[in-house]
Amino acid sequence: MSDTQVKSAWPDASWWSDAVIQDTFVDPLGLEKFWFQWYLDGFVDQGHGKLKCLLGRPGSGKTHFLRHFGMMARQAGYQVAMVNFAEVKVAAIEDLYRAAAQQMDWDDLLSRLLLHIIATELGYPDFSGHPKEFVAWGENTRQLTPTFLRRDLREAIDRYLKRTDWHPEFRLAVRTWMQEQVGDLAPNESAVVAWLRGEKLGAAQRKSVGVRSNVTRRTARALLASLASLTHRTFGKGLLVLMDNLHAIASGTKTEGQPYYTKMARDQVYEMIRELIDESPFTPYLVTIVAGNTDPLVQVRKGIPSYPALWERLESEVQSAYVNRFADLMDLDTLWDGDEALLADLTHHWEGVKPLASPLNRPDGEPTGVLGLEWGKPRRTVMELWENSDWEGGQPTW
Repeated sequence: MSDTQVKSAWPDASWWSDAVIQDTFVDPLGLEKFWFQWYLDGFVDQGHGKLKCLLGRPGSGKTHFLRHFGMMARQAGYQVAMVNFAEVKVAAIEDLYRAAAQQMDWDDLLSRLLLHIIATELGYPDFSGHPKEFVAWGENTRQLTPTFLRRDLREAIDRYLKRTDWHPEFRLAVRTWMQEQVGDLAPNESAVVAWLRGEKLGAAQRKSVGVRSNVTRRTARALLASLASLTHRTFGKGLLVLMDNLHAIASGTKTEGQPYYTKMARDQVYEMIRELIDESPFTPYLVTIVAGNTDPLVQVRKGIPSYPALWERLESEVQSAYVNRFADLMDLDTLWDGDEALLADLTHHWEGVKPLASPLNRPDGEPTGVLGLEWGKPRRTVMELWENSDWEGGQPTW
């Protein structure tokens, strides 16, 4: 096994369970806390949008940071979608919408919204069942006439949806789903949810949903904004989209099992990120974090500098000798370099974690390779800990 192959086999944050991610997380220079304080709490959830880029060497903790940040955001009420450029080809804004929408629990989102309408628009906050049960509940508990109750609910739904700033077809799909729940339309929930998830439907299915077209590049950005608004209305926060391994699009070679990005696809990705940056003031309740390895993404030919419209937006930030955590382009290695005490804390957190399928324990005796300075400090610190540890005798495992 070559040194390059061995290095690529070092375990990373995608290997570990949520419990390990939680127990071993160390916040470099308090970046996660800072982003929560200044963006997630009191900014994005108040109707603003934001995009952040997180770069670093392999092993600097990008995936670990994203996974932990997503876990904490979900606990705070955000809906979270994770996109991996190295596993799923996401080359344009419609691909991003599909990737995010397919991770949503649409029945939960839409049920919560309809219950909110029943409570606030109709004045029945004491109803707590599934929306499908509301008409029967009104008839049996309040002795209301089902026909009139459906009419009142239909009018309440229309009043509420007219006040939203959603894309018209997104609004129509949500309305259709709600009408199916209260018995105004024959149930065809699979078609509605399939369209909301970005799946391609035939003309007959689209007609049953009430929309004319499938998700396209022209409509995807507005649909993503509508989804973010929906998550805010149902959970009070917003939508967090985490995009990892952006450097995969700058790879010049085809790798088995990994999507290949042509120059056209690569430019589409960069254009998508530029759009997200420029449209963030007009995309409330949406926060996006893009992460990737530093070297491929600063290459002139294939990295971000190859797309001037995006590079100018990231490169133009004020440069300082001090770490600027407000910067939209954040270097994770710089954060680790800024506080050596963090590495000691990192070692303490990883002392009880046993290596999983690590090259350190190769049975064939092949050399394990050496992590050089081109690798991030966190991974070099953890691997040094494991190389100097005796794992015999009942050490904890995950």
